[in-house]
Amino acid sequence: ILTTSGPGLTNIITPLQDAKGDSVPIVALSGQVPTSVVGTDAFQECSAVDLTRPCCKWSYQVRSVEEVRSVVHEAFAVAQQGKKGPVHLDLPKDVMVALLQGESLPVVPQPPSPPVDLSTIADVARLMNAAERPILYVGQGAIDYKETLTALAHASNTPVTTTLHAMGTFDEHEDLSLHMLGMHGAAYANYAVQNADLILAVGSRFDDRTTGVLPKYAPAAKAAEREGRGGIVHFDIERSQIGRVVQPTHAVEGDCGDAMRALLPLVEHRPRAAWIEQLRQWKAQVPFAYTPAPDGQLKTQQIIERMYQVTKGPLQEKLVVSTGVGNHQMMAAQFYRWSQPRTIITSGSLGTMGFGLPAAIGAQLSRPDATVVLIDGDSSFNMTLNDLGTVAEHNLPLKMFIFNDGRQQMVHVWQKLFFDGRLVATDNVNPDYAMLAQSFGISAWRCEHESELSACIERMFSTEGPVLVDFKVVPDICLPMVAPGKALDEMFLPGDISLSDDRKLDGMAPN
Repeated sequence: ILTTSGPGLTNIITPLQDAKGDSVPIVALSGQVPTSVVGTDAFQECSAVDLTRPCCKWSYQVRSVEEVRSVVHEAFAVAQQGKKGPVHLDLPKDVMVALLQGESLPVVPQPPSPPVDLSTIADVARLMNAAERPILYVGQGAIDYKETLTALAHASNTPVTTTLHAMGTFDEHEDLSLHMLGMHGAAYANYAVQNADLILAVGSRFDDRTTGVLPKYAPAAKAAEREGRGGIVHFDIERSQIGRVVQPTHAVEGDCGDAMRALLPLVEHRPRAAWIEQLRQWKAQVPFAYTPAPDGQLKTQQIIERMYQVTKGPLQEKLVVSTGVGNHQMMAAQFYRWSQPRTIITSGSLGTMGFGLPAAIGAQLSRPDATVVLIDGDSSFNMTLNDLGTVAEHNLPLKMFIFNDGRQQMVHVWQKLFFDGRLVATDNVNPDYAMLAQSFGISAWRCEHESELSACIERMFSTEGPVLVDFKVVPDICLPMVAPGKALDEMFLPGDISLSDDRKLDGMAPN
């Protein structure tokens, strides 16, 4: 990222915090006033390093031209080393225009990552080989190791569930896939975690959205630990993450790819017929589902489901999906089947509305051969829709699905369920999105009825250049849902609750 001083710097605070939470390596370079006036409240001066330090792995102000080379080299190394994340360099104007006389400071080599402890790996292998109901709970830290993870799951006959960002790291079309777990994840994945006697957390950090209330988390695994036949194993590259949320039975510090490769030759294939059959039954009994809207009206889930049918196959191999934040984000995770890592670009930890369109632009620029799809809600889209100008300027062939229900639906639902229906600032005043896109020279139209849906989506993908469609959708509640203060397997399932219910839920609303 390259930005100006003052407001340019303050405008990247949210992206930096987003990148830190989601472990995305970014190097941000910001302009700064000359060193001679730093600290004088000069025009467009701000305390850049102080502002960015809490949301970066490293933030530093370059003070001399001699250190530019070594500092920039180190910035890229720090962003990529260990748990990835953002780095910020503040660049005073006088340093940037100075000429280097003589040699720059030497580049300091980065130390190699420590090897995994093979004795711990052997202990983990013994637990895996003895477990009756194991599960691999996989996070973003494993997205570079799809082949290794797949080999480990097959070799040990262990089912796999993933976090939002790890979707596609294990092919969701496989029988062993339990898809995404968590607050709005698959009910069968949540049941599996709660009933597993061995949980192998690979490159994940036990985020609250994936655990439910902690005292009720993983009761079967904790019982198995007490009996010496199972428990929780945490694979993480960052020592500070281990034991931070959940105290593991065994901790494997280091790169999870190295750990899985070391574990692979030690595991045994066991049929686990009862466990596999139980998972199959849960999948059949509590699949992702929704109630169709009356009179041919559209629902977000229905459109995403149809988009998957249109794109699965050869087109899916080059498909990248970017989302905003809200119901549409979770429904995209639920009703699309992910087969490759890094094919969903979304804001997870920070939940930044407005993320979808700028991220789609970045994905298209970095992957010009890919078909990049934006799945966005009207509320998220409203926050960065000015970037349609960038789409038009570069003629980026984005396929933009705008799910327009006229309100911030996820927040609306929480206000209704947790705050006695006191609705505040969740209704939108939206522009005509099709006309807005057309004013930028972008092909755009509306879709309002299920009779138009298939032809509309096929037209989107067959039209060259950027396309935006304003889908008029009926508001809905995103289910399953684990309410705050509840265990991971204490969910509202499809059919359990609806927008017409007058019930009030206890406890705090979700963050």
